[in-house]
Amino acid sequence: MKRNIRGLRRTVAAAAVVGLAGLAPLQAVTGSGSPAAAASSDACGTVTLKPDGSPWTCSYVDNFDGRSLDPTKWITQQTALTGFRSGSTCFTTSDKNIQVFKGELSLTARMERGKFLCKSPTGDFTTIYTGGMIGTRTKFSQAYGKFEVRAKYPSVNKPGVHGGFWMFPLNNTYGAWPASGEIDVAEWWSSDPTLVLPSLHYNGRDAVLDSGWSCRVADPWNYHTYTVDWEPTGISVAIDGTTCFSRVAEPDSPLVWPQPFDKPFSMILNMGVGPASGTNAVTSATPLPATYVVDYAKAWR
Repeated sequence: MKRNIRGLRRTVAAAAVVGLAGLAPLQAVTGSGSPAAAASSDACGTVTLKPDGSPWTCSYVDNFDGRSLDPTKWITQQTALTGFRSGSTCFTTSDKNIQVFKGELSLTARMERGKFLCKSPTGDFTTIYTGGMIGTRTKFSQAYGKFEVRAKYPSVNKPGVHGGFWMFPLNNTYGAWPASGEIDVAEWWSSDPTLVLPSLHYNGRDAVLDSGWSCRVADPWNYHTYTVDWEPTGISVAIDGTTCFSRVAEPDSPLVWPQPFDKPFSMILNMGVGPASGTNAVTSATPLPATYVVDYAKAWR
């Protein structure tokens, strides 16, 4: 799978990497004010403990309880404005692609009635596919902590559909992608539907060691929780509370520790289609529409 980020290509497999101990405390960028004091419950629900015994503090939560997407918590991706595209997808703000209803967010990849010109500042293109993408960029970004979604993927087992939960830096501090990093928490392709891949992108990544190839779910079309625990000393990913991937700092890593994973990242949720060729190519045989449903998105520090 290839993703074009403002004209740059990104590859499918990536890595979860980490920084060294002794870094500065958590950095959060949010308009919600100071975190609430530790209690038996907070905005995220029951308070749980970190390995050191201190409580996790809720820093972001959306249970999608409203009747529309909360603009104080999310921005919507629109290819016509940003130039972002994934495969053959033209991302729109239409309620056919992005919808909040009865406590759930639905992001839908669709095949439209006919070809149309998808406007883009990086180059217009012709397609028949639209999709939905939202992110917390400019609304919430954080370095280190725990980030989680409870979600279910489409019941599609033929190639052509792609989406998931991933994270992107607020600023390109170390240069254009992949130099400033990317954390894929639960990336999904319908060509291999039981694989929900965690990964990190950075300069010099290892496609084998830096991707969680054992992170599989027998029934991804049912609800599961996908969690990334990002610390100065390591990153781990769990599905339903069971760790399936972890990566720790190593002296022979190509990274200049702790760069680039020492800066605030935002959360992203998306559903679209694959490219016109390759193992996850979208074709007339791809079952569409296909919807990625999210119950909640949360973060702690």
